[in-house]
Amino acid sequence: MTNDVELGRSVEARLTKAAIGESVRAVSTLVQAAFALRGALADLEVTRDQPYGADPAQRYDIWRAPAVSRTARPLVLFLHGGGFQQLDRASHWSFAERFARAGAVVINADYRLAPQHAYPRAADDAARVCEHVLERAEALGADPRQLVVAGVSAGANLALGLAITRAASTHAPRACVLFSGLLQVSDMARLYRSRSVARPLRARMASIGCDYLPQAAAYTPARPDPRLDPLLYLEQRAELPPEFAATFISTGSRDQLLEDALRLRNCLVERGAEPALDVVSGAGHAFQGFILRAGVRAVWQRCFAFLERAGLQLASARSSGAAS
Repeated sequence: MTNDVELGRSVEARLTKAAIGESVRAVSTLVQAAFALRGALADLEVTRDQPYGADPAQRYDIWRAPAVSRTARPLVLFLHGGGFQQLDRASHWSFAERFARAGAVVINADYRLAPQHAYPRAADDAARVCEHVLERAEALGADPRQLVVAGVSAGANLALGLAITRAASTHAPRACVLFSGLLQVSDMARLYRSRSVARPLRARMASIGCDYLPQAAAYTPARPDPRLDPLLYLEQRAELPPEFAATFISTGSRDQLLEDALRLRNCLVERGAEPALDVVSGAGHAFQGFILRAGVRAVWQRCFAFLERAGLQLASARSSGAAS
């Protein structure tokens, strides 16, 4: 444990985290600029910087296509990735864009980040913004009965936590969409303990546990918190929560978190659910945001088809795979 802590707090970990973050931001900014230059985002309505709390990080953007009917649309709460430590809604605009083109009202939310705000702050913010937008669903033109919680990487962790903790609520999530989910935080070393992983990437993984769960000794995985270890929580239950959300699990065969996706799929199936597991050969972590690739757009089409089968009314899902 000491070695993992030292690795997570090393200069190498900080440099790797910074390099990954800058790369994601740069690519995201360039693609968005290219889309804006050719007018490919002009048909979407984006309302920015909506507050759901007093902290500057407690903000969200609303993405939607112009209404084509008076029917209330699905409400998608999307939570960004970044290991609970970095990135934001702006770096994950392409996920919001895809859901908006499928006919949903999309809440692309930020949350407070570690190490300044350790567990459970991000999970608290996810719950808070979810309740906030559900209260405003009608004004947004969204149907709270068609709530979808979605996220990528750390955001998928938060989304699955919401699917569990809100399962018995008045407006329980109808569906849960998990892209390259980091579904257990309490044992980050499991990701490199029994396989070869480059040291900088090991350092990055270890840093997540050190920053987001610094008081590891005070947390007991034997009694997992679904807001931190949602996968472990489900695995230790004999049954799923009632009315559990239909779950779409997307990953790549080269994703470092492939094992989490496989474990979740098996766990849900063993408990009587019918999740969709979509594994793209050769794809790495969080590839679903690279929407210029035809193979990525195909993943989104399969996701939308799954959501439609789950009862979501995605009016323009069939056309959302276009390159725009």
